[in-house]
Amino acid sequence: MRSPLSRRSLLLFGASGVSLGLLSGCGLRLDSEPEVPTLDATEQLRNRIARILAATTPGDGDPETAGEDLQKFRDAIGAEWAPPSELATEPPPTEDPRSFIEAAEVVSQSVFEASSQLDSALIPVLSDVATGLSLTAGTKKPELIGAAEELIRQGRKDADDGDAQTESTESADGADAAGNDGDTDSQDAYNAILNQARAAAYGYERLAVHFETKSAERRDAIDRLDSLGSLSGEMLENLGEKNADPNASAWKLDPSPTDAASARELALNLEDALAAAILPWLQTETAGILRLWESARARTIFADPQPLRYDYSGDSGEAEAHQ
Repeated sequence: MRSPLSRRSLLLFGASGVSLGLLSGCGLRLDSEPEVPTLDATEQLRNRIARILAATTPGDGDPETAGEDLQKFRDAIGAEWAPPSELATEPPPTEDPRSFIEAAEVVSQSVFEASSQLDSALIPVLSDVATGLSLTAGTKKPELIGAAEELIRQGRKDADDGDAQTESTESADGADAAGNDGDTDSQDAYNAILNQARAAAYGYERLAVHFETKSAERRDAIDRLDSLGSLSGEMLENLGEKNADPNASAWKLDPSPTDAASARELALNLEDALAAAILPWLQTETAGILRLWESARARTIFADPQPLRYDYSGDSGEAEAHQ
């Protein structure tokens, strides 16, 4: 379910609250108090992360890029929203000062512990920021990466258990819980992911041979084939037999790998294309969080961690695939 509140609507409300206060100060009577937007749990979480990032100052033990990355995360999450002071019923909460690594730990834990319950258009930005913080801070504190992945996988299990219970209830009520004949938009999104996962698997098969047999790149490229196969299987299950596109026989690789350098470049391009394909799914289902994490982590084998997998431009703050 997409949230009825956007960053733009909240900013506009804040401006209107100030205007109403000025009108009241001029002696104009207002027949009713303006309605203050009610933030759902996901929006409250975004608000808290905005406060955490605002109170964060990179320290000596943080990654060299912490200052630059922190600003990217702040811009993506947006500023904390609070009602105009004349409408506030209580003082706004505050956060303790933290280093970059400390903030990454708190943010990733807060988001990924709640991952199965996220329910708004903020799913992409929350998961993207939490993933980026975990991986960038993890270059200095590797245990953050393992802790984040454990929470993500537990969140996915919790979400799957909840879905299974819902389907069981719907089946008992006579409802169609199969979902394989669902809306066309979902089918298109699943097929796009399926095709990109197949293309990535083909690409990894081609690029893996350009690394030394015992190298980390070759080992992780082979491991990535397993997770891509799992992703393809998940999409096939979502689609059912009737709605899945037939497997293509070949894909054009850009670049075609001829050595280790071009193989690394290909791996990055494959993961970026997969992240773009995952985005529409991520905008509606928390199941995509695990797959975004797998792609982001795989990417770190071939390059430094990418702080954000998506762009966030304009007042809406909605995620867009990198161009």
